[in-house]
Amino acid sequence: MRKIVSILGVALMLQVSCNKITPEYPDEPFIDYQSFSLYITVDALNNKTLVGLLSFDFTDGDGNVGLYPLPDSSGLNLPDTLKYNFFLQLYDLKGTIFEKVPEDKGGILKYRIPYLDKQPLSGTLDLEISYPIIPHDTIFYTFYIYDREFNRSNTDTTDIIILSGINLEEL
Repeated sequence: MRKIVSILGVALMLQVSCNKITPEYPDEPFIDYQSFSLYITVDALNNKTLVGLLSFDFTDGDGNVGLYPLPDSSGLNLPDTLKYNFFLQLYDLKGTIFEKVPEDKGGILKYRIPYLDKQPLSGTLDLEISYPIIPHDTIFYTFYIYDREFNRSNTDTTDIIILSGINLEEL
C-alpha cells in the first residue's frame, strides 16, 4: 500500500511540476533596456554605415503590442501615434550637460513595431539605428512604446554611447 501511495505521490508531483504557470502582466506595456551595441556595415552601394543595435525586453498583459501594416499611400495624414508605436528621444553631450536634441534636428526617432498577438506577451525586441553620418560625439536615448489601445509604456534609457573617434572613411 505504501508503495502505491509513494508512486501516486511522485506522479502527482511530476504532473504539477510540468504544468506551466502563465505569468500575469499589466495591460500597459513595460519595457526594460538590455543593451546598445555598434557595428559597421556596407550597403548595396558599397557605402560604410555605422549601425546601433538597441535591444530591450518588453511585456504586455493583454498582448496588443504592434501595429498592422499601413497601405502604401495611406497614413500620411495620420497622427504619429497611429503611424508609429516606438519613439526614441536623442540627447547629445554639450560640454558637461546632455541636451535634448529637437525633433527638427533629428532628435526624435519614430518606428513601427509589427503586429504581435499573444496573451500575455513577453519578449525581446531589437532595433537597428543607422548613422550614415556621425554628427554627435556622446549620446544616449530615452524610449517608450504604445500598444494598440494607446497605453504608453514606462520610459527607459540607454547607456551613454560614445561615437567620437569613429571615422567611416578610414575603415
